[in-house]
Amino acid sequence: MLGIESSLPSASRASKRRSSKSFRPNLKAASGLKISTLLMICMGLLLLLIVAVGGLAAYYLQQSGDSLRTINRQADRSVQVLQLNNNMMEARVSLMSAARFYQEAGIDNDANLVQSADNAVIMATQKLDEVRKAFADIRSNMPTEPELRRLAMGLVASYQAYLDDGVEPMVQALETRDYSTFYFVSEGFGVLRAATFQFRIEELSKFYNDLADQLLEQAELQTRVANTAIALGLLLGLIIIVVLRLVLGRTALTPLREAGVHFDHIANGDLTKKITYRSANEVGVLYDAMRRMQQSLQGIVLTVRQGVDEIASGSSQIFAGNTDLSSRTEQQAAALQETAASLEELASTVRQNADNAHQADQLAHNAAKVARQGGESVGAVVNTMNQISARSGQVADIVNVIDGIAFQTNILALNAAVEAARAGEQGKGFAVVAGEVRSLAQRSAQAAKEIKGLIEASQNEVKTGTQQVASAGDIIQEVVRAVNSVTTLMSEISSASQEQTAGIEQINTAVAQMDAVVQQNASLVEEAAAAAGSLQTQSETLADAVSQFKVQEGDVIDMSERDYERLH
Repeated sequence: MLGIESSLPSASRASKRRSSKSFRPNLKAASGLKISTLLMICMGLLLLLIVAVGGLAAYYLQQSGDSLRTINRQADRSVQVLQLNNNMMEARVSLMSAARFYQEAGIDNDANLVQSADNAVIMATQKLDEVRKAFADIRSNMPTEPELRRLAMGLVASYQAYLDDGVEPMVQALETRDYSTFYFVSEGFGVLRAATFQFRIEELSKFYNDLADQLLEQAELQTRVANTAIALGLLLGLIIIVVLRLVLGRTALTPLREAGVHFDHIANGDLTKKITYRSANEVGVLYDAMRRMQQSLQGIVLTVRQGVDEIASGSSQIFAGNTDLSSRTEQQAAALQETAASLEELASTVRQNADNAHQADQLAHNAAKVARQGGESVGAVVNTMNQISARSGQVADIVNVIDGIAFQTNILALNAAVEAARAGEQGKGFAVVAGEVRSLAQRSAQAAKEIKGLIEASQNEVKTGTQQVASAGDIIQEVVRAVNSVTTLMSEISSASQEQTAGIEQINTAVAQMDAVVQQNASLVEEAAAAAGSLQTQSETLADAVSQFKVQEGDVIDMSERDYERLH
């Protein structure tokens, strides 16, 4: 790693020199590309670089992980093998201890020693069972790699020989308390088979260790390759970024700084600086738009300069016209105010006439009502006079009856007097009575004649009164008709007066509105005059502002839209 790191600076310097020579001719060609295309190319290269470096690093890291996992499995196998050796040794030691304990117990008759010997046998049996299970697993999972399989089979064979020739005979001899056979097997076949088994264990362990070392070296190599790939990827990414910075500096950053300078000139009012930069990328579009903007600004400034004088002249004329219009509007407002006052007085007079006409109408209605009541009263008097005349006729008839009765009574009294005279002395009293009756009859007849004369005179007077009352009734009816005509005429006069009042009120309202509108127009005219004065001032200010722009009509750039449309 130290050699790689020390060689990086010189390699990077050499690559920079080569890249500066190789990329310098291509910068001009790259300046014709769109910035978006250039960025997409660089992003694509960086993405491919990331994918390549990431994939390569992931592959080697995966291989390294597989190697480490294999080392871990081999380590587990090695530990298992060593554990087998330990278990076999512990089982043999336990058997040796059990034999010694049994021998000592047989001499001393010590139950504790017997118990210790039994425990040692149990321990040896447990260890042997674990060894048998482990070797059963080894037999069922025999490796496929030839060398490892050969070593595993040799270990299984040495184990089986060790078990058959060494351990099992020792266990059988210990069970029968055949200590001589036990020690003979232990020191003979036991030592020989144990040495062979130990050799196979060490041989397999050495193979596992050598394999682990190889896998570890392979994992370290793969890790170094992955680190180298990552470093090279970072270096290539750095080179791409540097190249991108150089290309962007030539195609975008420097032109943008120059565009800022042009914008400063335009902001300061200098529109005479020519814009000569041209390119097919987005910056070229910006410069094309800036040229069009400068051209438009030049045209606008020239147009504004030409229009400022016209605005100033027009504003002066507007100001003078508004001043004249303001004075005329004020005169018109004064005249409308006088007209409104006159109409107000006329409206007051018309309202008073309307009120008087209404009162006269009420009085005419009342007079018509009284005349109608008088006519009705005269009619009643006529009816009463007719009834009196009829009653006078009846009284005359009664008086005629009374006169007839008096005449007949007089005749009867005369006849009674004649008869009394014939009777002589006997009829004197009757003659006196008859004379009195005749006298009464004559007076009754005389009174009846007088009453009849009075009644006839009364009837004549009643007829005359009836005729006069009828004539008065006719006159009153004519008065009623005349009063009704006057009432109708007064109602029409009152309605006309009310309509005239309403019309004058509307005229007064319209004149008041006209007065308000004229007053508002006067205010607006004053505001317009003030605005015209302000417009004149603003036009002068605008002329001063426009005069700060430097424009030469010969420098206006005539640019085609083709450059603008080629990127759209």
